[in-house]
Amino acid sequence: MFMGKGWSSLATRWLGNASGNVAILGAVLLPVGIAAAALAVDEGSLYLERREAQSITDLAAIVAAANIDRAELAVLTTFRENRHPDVALIETGPGLPLYAETSASDVRIQKGRYKADPGLAPEVRFVIGGEPANAVKVTFREKGTRYFASRLIAAPTISTTAIASFPAEAAFSVGSRLVGVNDGILNVLLGKLLGANIALSVMDYNALIDTDVSALAFLDVLATKLDITAGTYDDVLAADATIGEIASALAAVSGHNRQAQLALTAIANAIPASTTIDLPLSHLFDLGRVGHLGLGQGNAGFDAAIGLMEVLGASAAIANGTNQISLDTGLTIPGLLGVTADLAIGEPPQHSPWFAIGEAGTIVRTAQTRLRMVASVGGPGGLLGASIRLPIYVELAYAEAKLKSVSCPSGRVESARVSVAAQPGVAEVWIGEIDPAGLKQFATKPVVQPAKIVQMPIVKITGSAHVNMGNLYPTTLNFTKSEIDARAVKSVSSRNLTESLTASLLDDLDLKVKLDLGLLSLGLVIPSEGVLTSTVSSILGGVTAPVDALLYNLLSALGVRVGEADIRVNGVSCGRSVLVN
Repeated sequence: MFMGKGWSSLATRWLGNASGNVAILGAVLLPVGIAAAALAVDEGSLYLERREAQSITDLAAIVAAANIDRAELAVLTTFRENRHPDVALIETGPGLPLYAETSASDVRIQKGRYKADPGLAPEVRFVIGGEPANAVKVTFREKGTRYFASRLIAAPTISTTAIASFPAEAAFSVGSRLVGVNDGILNVLLGKLLGANIALSVMDYNALIDTDVSALAFLDVLATKLDITAGTYDDVLAADATIGEIASALAAVSGHNRQAQLALTAIANAIPASTTIDLPLSHLFDLGRVGHLGLGQGNAGFDAAIGLMEVLGASAAIANGTNQISLDTGLTIPGLLGVTADLAIGEPPQHSPWFAIGEAGTIVRTAQTRLRMVASVGGPGGLLGASIRLPIYVELAYAEAKLKSVSCPSGRVESARVSVAAQPGVAEVWIGEIDPAGLKQFATKPVVQPAKIVQMPIVKITGSAHVNMGNLYPTTLNFTKSEIDARAVKSVSSRNLTESLTASLLDDLDLKVKLDLGLLSLGLVIPSEGVLTSTVSSILGGVTAPVDALLYNLLSALGVRVGEADIRVNGVSCGRSVLVN
């Protein structure tokens, strides 16, 4: 009994003694705490490593996009200058591994095209391999570092990705620039187009041809004339303007050339107030992303120079897109007794203005144009009469220029290179007769009948000729920054274009003679058919130069030319490489 009670009391005292519990518990939990601390330190270290890797990847993508032609070198240099000297470059392509297992750290570079379109989901805005490339995706991988728990848990792979875009842009235009000037023809043509009495001199036209102004400064002034006091350049392009308002705005920004300013002011003042033809400015300009800039901020974004005569001619042509113009030049042209012409200008293709600012893929086009011209040529008299008719019909499809690439290899604008793929519009030229009433019906093609070249009581001579010219494939034109600054204009021509269009037609001319040998022929010596056709061909061959000049001046004033297109890069911006993902 006593033993039992003593033993029970001892057991109770032993079990109730807690003086060593903390030590025992500490001994049990200490390894767990040390392991947890090691894991915490390792995870914190891995987090910092990941942040550092992401920062370097972001920087590498930005540098690579700014030097997209040397993206691989740019990326490797960036990593090596940021404590990653042994990073390995991984090739890309179908079936190739993402990373090389033999290296401690790897990087993959993928070029493509990024489209900053808010209507697209972020994950589909960058297309690997998209052309022309304007962005770079850099994917970096390295083994993380575990300082304490490497024997317990394998070190993870740190993988970071960044996409950067380099929005290089160019301003460019398509058309045909006047070089030789016939002020009489141009005054008649512009007068008809503008509904005004134009009387500019050769010096006036040369001043307009030689003078450039800032495109955005012009739109700033035009905005005030349209009572647009706030908003963006796109708001201005959404409006309509009269040719008078355009001429007046051009005059306001051309003050450094007094002759050009006076010529534009004279044009603006000559246009009757009753002339209400409005020009949708979006048919003339496309500013791309620059259009989102607020008015007055053009110089802070991107600007480009535009030629006064180019703007004036393109504006007049586009504004008359639904009209047909009849011209009786009334001019004294050596070798020609008189000239009449009918001109029709089609609507410009949708979303394809004459001038644009944008990235690769942007397109500009001229308007479709038709010209019917009848020149009276001095005849030899006698059976062939005092004059011979030469009716010429010209049909021009639109010329097109597409911005192929804009690159700045060094990342600075001085290294800019711009490539434009240009194609002149398919041109067909006839010696023949058409119904002038169908000239502006662009949905149908006029029927061309043999030309009535000589119509005399005894002799009637008809003739027909046809020249078709056009390129199936565009030609790439390359511009350097120095050429852009020098206002260089480069031309692309149809492969079958000869020096003289009229001479080409006459080479193809098929003449047919019809003799009416009635009573009127009594006592007359009738030349042979060969002599008649030879005489007519010789006379027409003597006027190829003035007829060519007339066609050239009439069409070039509208920014078009048979079988040719002139391309100008009006400005270029390298922008800044920016991280987009």
